[in-house]
Amino acid sequence: MCGVASAAKASGRRAKPVVLLCGVASAALVAAGCGAVGRVTSGDPATGKRLFVSKCGSCHVLEAAGTTGKVGPSLDDAFRADKSSNFRSSGTEQTIRDVVRGQIAYAEKPMPTNLVRGREADDVAFFVARCAAEPACTLSASG
Repeated sequence: MCGVASAAKASGRRAKPVVLLCGVASAALVAAGCGAVGRVTSGDPATGKRLFVSKCGSCHVLEAAGTTGKVGPSLDDAFRADKSSNFRSSGTEQTIRDVVRGQIAYAEKPMPTNLVRGREADDVAFFVARCAAEPACTLSASG
Protein backbone atom coordinates (compact mmCIF):
# COMPACT_ATOMS: atom_id res chain seq x y z
CA MET A 1 0.00 0.00 0.00
CA CYS A 2 2.84 2.39 0.80
CA GLY A 3 4.23 1.66 -2.65
CA VAL A 4 0.93 3.00 -4.04
CA ALA A 5 1.68 6.31 -2.36
CA SER A 6 5.09 6.46 -4.03
CA ALA A 7 3.60 5.68 -7.44
CA ALA A 8 0.87 8.30 -7.01
CA LYS A 9 3.41 10.90 -5.97
CA ALA A 10 5.63 10.07 -8.95
CA SER A 11 2.70 10.51 -11.36
CA GLY A 12 1.79 13.88 -9.83
CA ARG A 13 -1.52 12.71 -8.33
CA ARG A 14 -2.50 13.55 -4.78
CA ALA A 15 -1.42 10.85 -2.39
CA LYS A 16 -1.90 12.56 0.97
CA PRO A 17 -4.54 10.15 2.36
CA VAL A 18 -2.48 7.13 1.37
CA VAL A 19 0.74 8.67 2.69
CA LEU A 20 -0.98 9.53 5.96
CA LEU A 21 -2.34 5.99 6.25
CA CYS A 22 1.12 4.54 5.59
CA GLY A 23 2.63 6.81 8.24
CA VAL A 24 0.04 5.81 10.82
CA ALA A 25 0.41 2.11 9.97
CA SER A 26 4.19 2.32 10.22
CA ALA A 27 4.02 4.10 13.58
CA ALA A 28 1.59 1.48 14.88
CA LEU A 29 3.91 -1.35 13.83
CA VAL A 30 6.88 0.29 15.52
CA ALA A 31 4.92 0.98 18.69
CA ALA A 32 3.61 -2.58 18.82
CA GLY A 33 7.14 -3.90 19.16
CA CYS A 34 8.20 -1.47 21.88
CA GLY A 35 7.70 -2.17 25.55
CA ALA A 36 5.70 -5.32 24.97
CA VAL A 37 6.14 -6.42 28.60
CA GLY A 38 4.74 -3.13 29.84
CA ARG A 39 5.66 -1.06 32.88
CA VAL A 40 6.31 -2.86 36.13
CA THR A 41 4.00 -1.15 38.59
CA SER A 42 3.63 -3.80 41.27
CA GLY A 43 5.72 -6.57 42.72
CA ASP A 44 6.92 -8.15 45.93
CA PRO A 45 10.65 -7.55 46.39
CA ALA A 46 10.91 -10.17 49.17
CA THR A 47 9.57 -12.84 46.81
CA GLY A 48 11.77 -11.36 44.09
CA LYS A 49 14.84 -11.85 46.27
CA ARG A 50 14.02 -15.52 46.83
CA LEU A 51 13.46 -16.02 43.09
CA PHE A 52 16.60 -14.07 42.21
CA VAL A 53 18.73 -16.26 44.46
CA SER A 54 17.30 -19.48 43.00
CA LYS A 55 17.01 -18.50 39.32
CA CYS A 56 19.50 -15.70 38.67
CA GLY A 57 22.18 -15.75 41.36
CA SER A 58 24.29 -18.50 39.84
CA CYS A 59 25.13 -16.07 37.02
CA HIS A 60 24.73 -12.57 38.50
CA VAL A 61 26.43 -10.79 41.37
CA LEU A 62 24.02 -8.95 43.65
CA GLU A 63 25.43 -8.35 47.10
CA ALA A 64 22.05 -7.80 48.76
CA ALA A 65 21.07 -11.32 47.61
CA GLY A 66 24.42 -12.81 48.60
CA THR A 67 25.03 -14.07 45.06
CA THR A 68 28.42 -14.23 43.39
CA GLY A 69 27.71 -15.44 39.85
CA LYS A 70 30.44 -15.16 37.25
CA VAL A 71 28.63 -15.53 33.90
CA GLY A 72 26.39 -12.47 33.70
CA PRO A 73 27.13 -8.89 34.66
CA SER A 74 27.20 -7.71 38.25
CA LEU A 75 23.86 -6.00 38.77
CA ASP A 76 25.39 -3.93 41.56
CA ASP A 77 27.88 -2.51 39.07
CA ALA A 78 25.27 -2.20 36.31
CA PHE A 79 23.02 0.10 38.35
CA ARG A 80 25.49 1.79 40.73
CA ALA A 81 25.82 5.00 38.73
CA ASP A 82 22.06 5.26 38.17
CA LYS A 83 21.44 4.99 41.90
CA SER A 84 24.18 7.42 42.92
CA SER A 85 23.14 10.77 44.34
CA ASN A 86 24.39 12.48 41.17
CA PHE A 87 21.87 10.71 38.92
CA ARG A 88 19.08 9.37 41.12
CA SER A 89 15.63 10.84 40.55
CA SER A 90 12.10 9.98 41.53
CA GLY A 91 11.85 7.73 38.46
CA THR A 92 15.10 5.82 38.90
CA GLU A 93 13.63 2.69 40.50
CA GLN A 94 10.80 2.59 37.97
CA THR A 95 13.27 2.78 35.10
CA ILE A 96 15.45 0.03 36.59
CA ARG A 97 12.37 -2.19 37.13
CA ASP A 98 11.38 -1.76 33.50
CA VAL A 99 14.91 -2.42 32.23
CA VAL A 100 15.28 -5.56 34.34
CA ARG A 101 11.84 -6.84 33.30
CA GLY A 102 12.70 -6.29 29.64
CA GLN A 103 16.01 -8.13 30.04
CA ILE A 104 14.20 -11.09 31.59
CA ALA A 105 11.72 -11.29 28.72
CA TYR A 106 14.13 -10.50 25.88
CA ALA A 107 17.41 -11.88 27.16
CA GLU A 108 20.42 -12.33 24.93
CA LYS A 109 22.61 -15.42 25.15
CA PRO A 110 23.98 -16.79 27.32
CA MET A 111 21.00 -15.70 29.47
CA PRO A 112 17.92 -17.81 28.78
CA THR A 113 14.68 -15.92 28.19
CA ASN A 114 11.87 -16.00 30.71
CA LEU A 115 13.63 -17.74 33.59
CA VAL A 116 10.71 -16.27 35.49
CA ARG A 117 7.48 -15.04 33.95
CA GLY A 118 4.58 -12.75 34.70
CA ARG A 119 4.19 -11.79 38.35
CA GLU A 120 7.40 -13.60 39.33
CA ALA A 121 9.38 -11.59 36.76
CA ASP A 122 7.85 -8.40 38.17
CA ASP A 123 8.86 -9.50 41.69
CA VAL A 124 12.47 -10.04 40.58
CA ALA A 125 12.47 -6.64 38.82
CA PHE A 126 11.20 -4.96 42.01
CA PHE A 127 13.90 -6.63 44.09
CA VAL A 128 16.76 -5.77 41.74
CA ALA A 129 15.57 -2.15 41.35
CA ARG A 130 15.32 -1.69 45.09
CA CYS A 131 18.49 -3.51 46.18
CA ALA A 132 21.07 -3.36 43.37
CA ALA A 133 24.14 -1.36 44.49
CA GLU A 134 22.72 -1.27 48.04
CA PRO A 135 24.40 -4.10 49.96
CA ALA A 136 22.62 -3.24 53.22
CA CYS A 137 19.20 -3.39 51.54
CA THR A 138 16.67 -5.02 53.83
CA LEU A 139 13.14 -6.06 53.00
CA SER A 140 10.29 -6.44 55.41
CA ALA A 141 7.90 -9.37 55.08
CA SER A 142 5.64 -7.18 52.94
CA GLY A 143 8.55 -5.87 50.86
